Amino acid sequence: MKILLIEEDEILIANLTKHLTEHHYIVDVVKDSETAWSYGSTFEYDLFIFDITSPNLNGINLCHRFRVEGYMMPILLITENSSKVKVNGLDAGADDCVVKPFDMPELIARVRALLRRSNASSFPLLVWGDLLLNPSTCEVSYNSQPLTLTNKEYELLELLLRDSQHLLSADEILDRLWSSDDFPSEATVRSHIRRLRHKLVQAGAPSDFVATVHGRGYYLKAPDKSPDLESVKTSQIADLPDLSGVDFSLTPIVANSSLSFTIKQPQAAIKLMVVDDDIDYLRSLPELLAPWEFKVTTLDDPQEFWSVLEAVLPDILVLDVNIPPFDGIEICQVLRSYPQWQRLPILFLSAVSDRHTQNLAFSVGADDYLCKPISGIDLANRIRNRLQRISAYK
Repeated sequence: MKILLIEEDEILIANLTKHLTEHHYIVDVVKDSETAWSYGSTFEYDLFIFDITSPNLNGINLCHRFRVEGYMMPILLITENSSKVKVNGLDAGADDCVVKPFDMPELIARVRALLRRSNASSFPLLVWGDLLLNPSTCEVSYNSQPLTLTNKEYELLELLLRDSQHLLSADEILDRLWSSDDFPSEATVRSHIRRLRHKLVQAGAPSDFVATVHGRGYYLKAPDKSPDLESVKTSQIADLPDLSGVDFSLTPIVANSSLSFTIKQPQAAIKLMVVDDDIDYLRSLPELLAPWEFKVTTLDDPQEFWSVLEAVLPDILVLDVNIPPFDGIEICQVLRSYPQWQRLPILFLSAVSDRHTQNLAFSVGADDYLCKPISGIDLANRIRNRLQRISAYK
């Protein structure tokens, strides 16, 4: 994680940088307010540390400026032992204060606490299948086997875990894990990925645990679908509504002896893209959905997924879980990492019906999950219901 330190005391800069780096934080240092504003408004940081004891830095005004401009990253102030100064700093938008002189372990603990809050997770452990990373102790294990990682390998793995629903490009990784004083290349990222992947494989992880989308970036492959996945994304899954008892069918009304629906018929045909390896099922879909006049595009070869997706620009995407040689859950995970596809409704339609797989699909960004076999009316209802909800929020 990346921290911007605003400090002009060279001794304190050296001390803070040393200890923060030992705890696997990347630190950029600036010594004046204008440079701090330039860095903070240009680059992405997880935390700011401002020393407001120096009159030359004007840290309280700088803190206020970031908040007024809408920057919401945590801010930790280094202050003098004055209630008035602390109150002014907190009122300006700071999240916490540490008073000089301070113990370095206390400052590191406050940094950890602020970063936990900003990540909106009450769980200090990062878990992905059999992989466990403890940010408090910097310990990493796979299937209970400890991993010995370099600082940069640890930082890379932590970044992939915290952004597990995103595809991270080499440029994004360079920006997040190297300070502005370093000038590494994309080859540096590839080298660290290769070494990290090798250590994970030695511990028993699949060779593609850290997966590559060539020309696009890297992401953690979705864990195997097993009962242990109850611990993965627990906080997100707990917030999901239980849809098992909800009736999603449309209510018909009779008007002039013809059947109509309470949901208004859209002017343009709904573009539906379905990806499944069952060719016979794909062939039956256009006829199955014919009464609702969907414009159905089917695909049985996931190798062509990106080109077809960009050509069709569907209103809703339907995925199977198992689409050899790929996995529908992985496709959903990668899609959600692209801003242009984050609002695309994704519905899973699969013969895989266990609760763990359904929870995993929701945790990587699915909007709905249906089990085969399904009737045309039920599928149409779910599609229209999802699009109606989206339309209501526009």
